[in-house]
Amino acid sequence: MTAVDQEGVLELAFGRDGRGRSALRARRQRFPLRMTVPLYLDAADPGMAFVYVQNPTGGVFAGDRLRVSVSAQAGARVHLTTQSATKLYRMDGGHAVQELRFEVAPGAYVEHVPDPIIPQAGAAFRQRTVADVAPGAAFLAAETIAPGRRAGGERFAYELLDLRTEVRRAGRELCVDAVRLQPRRHDPLRAGALGGREYLVTLMVVAPERDAAALARHVDEALRAEPGILGGAGELPHGAGAAARVLASAPLDARRALLAAWRAAREALGALPVPPVRK
Repeated sequence: MTAVDQEGVLELAFGRDGRGRSALRARRQRFPLRMTVPLYLDAADPGMAFVYVQNPTGGVFAGDRLRVSVSAQAGARVHLTTQSATKLYRMDGGHAVQELRFEVAPGAYVEHVPDPIIPQAGAAFRQRTVADVAPGAAFLAAETIAPGRRAGGERFAYELLDLRTEVRRAGRELCVDAVRLQPRRHDPLRAGALGGREYLVTLMVVAPERDAAALARHVDEALRAEPGILGGAGELPHGAGAAARVLASAPLDARRALLAAWRAAREALGALPVPPVRK
């Protein structure tokens, strides 16, 4: 499938209002990226803003250049997700790029938990995520990669997935996480990669002021209790927080493991239970 190249932009800034809610202070958007109005869905945390990023074209095409920027001012609490899975369409020799940037001010808390990436045959996609997390702030990011359209017989028929996440404090790099899958060059199912499992889940919890060892241990214990998956968590460099990896054979197993790790991370941070995100 082909489409006209798009340079999508979504820039959002949040701050606490007089009622203690995380309100949208500024917004700039350009097709094909858009957002819902902030929703307040969690009765246990009424001040947290829930934002659903939308792409009315239905997916990502060759030539797309997508840029999402989220700024959370002091004390703001934001949950960012997608309306549905991110479908990467056939790109016929081209590729698409997405850049995600998060600025998390002191005392702010931001979650980015999108639905899975589903790369179709011939897709090539590069994504770079940069999070700058101030003292006293916390940032949680998740990513789930599917093997492709399994019902259509597409498993690892895409060209490239290159995902890179950089964590910074005041511009100084604390750690980097990278995933690069090229099925034509290296079998993703080989030992040392996915090891026969088809779904890859990553969770990063950035909270430099917290006990990174305790955070990693709590998430790791939660994953060990989940049947049907291979997963574990460990500390990030420089005491930045913790990261978890999960391998699963089915989408429901991947989702269940992500929820377990997310729930454990929130508990370790002293936060409330996983919010009731509606899709």
